[in-house]
Amino acid sequence: MITNKFNWEKKGLLFEPVIPGFTHGSHPCITHKSGNEFLVAFTCRDAQKRSHIFLSNANVSHGVITLTGQPELALSPGDPGYFDCDGVISGCLVPHQGTCYLYFVGWQNLPEEMWICDTGRAIVDMEKLEARKEYPGPVLGRDKTNPLFAAATAFHVNDEGRWHAWFNSGIYWKKTAEGWHHRYGFHHAESDDGVDWICETEMCIPFADEYEYAFGRPSVVYWDNLFHMWFAHRATKEIDTYRMGFASSKDGINWDRNDAVSGIDVSATGWDSEMICYPSVFAHEGRKYMLYNGNGYGSTGFGYAVLEDRT
Repeated sequence: MITNKFNWEKKGLLFEPVIPGFTHGSHPCITHKSGNEFLVAFTCRDAQKRSHIFLSNANVSHGVITLTGQPELALSPGDPGYFDCDGVISGCLVPHQGTCYLYFVGWQNLPEEMWICDTGRAIVDMEKLEARKEYPGPVLGRDKTNPLFAAATAFHVNDEGRWHAWFNSGIYWKKTAEGWHHRYGFHHAESDDGVDWICETEMCIPFADEYEYAFGRPSVVYWDNLFHMWFAHRATKEIDTYRMGFASSKDGINWDRNDAVSGIDVSATGWDSEMICYPSVFAHEGRKYMLYNGNGYGSTGFGYAVLEDRT
């Protein structure tokens, strides 16, 4: 278990929602292209509150991230009745054997403001900033052990070619005086090809207490022979908005949770003063970075932080 606190230094907003016809800039994820050039995917909402995925080039150098060029709309909601007909949300960019895959969450609205979501996969053209859905249906979705939803947003392919995914699976919807209340947590799945998955039935990270009810968008990296996971979680007895948690694991299946060392929290004022969520962690040229969202589930855009020496 990691016990020394990480020290993330916030660098401010990287993207503000300024694309005409869209709000938000949520669920940022990133992958390397060549040299200091990277590709970033993120999610914006249209006037009907449907999520769309944009792609942008980025430069990462000497502790500074800069978006370059114009973001391009790459993936939109599917046709009526399909698993992603009410929105697509960026999950994780995974380069593998010369192909860049974008795993995304497909969204469907249900009556009384309930919803379901499953995991799709698209193939990305990194130069043209385009994405094409590989299948019309989900590659990881509702089944006999995931009856409510299965939203995968973190992936790792080991040296033997075995795929690992960490995903949110629904536990229940419960009717309250304020409406339907959800509860969901992280599960683990494995695959030989990144398409057909064997899912664990138990949560890989338990809830902290009776007040916590949801985890959001894990980011998993394998550093120093250990899996590191930063993730959003809510709530506590006093706070109902997302905060950033941390867990570590030797095998990616059994996790030691220690939120006290996550090293990043809400700011006193500004765009990330009310919540902090949806991390995407990566390393480049000896430095470690985190993209993340703040207030309003990305309504203020997304920023980044750089890992400094631990305290």
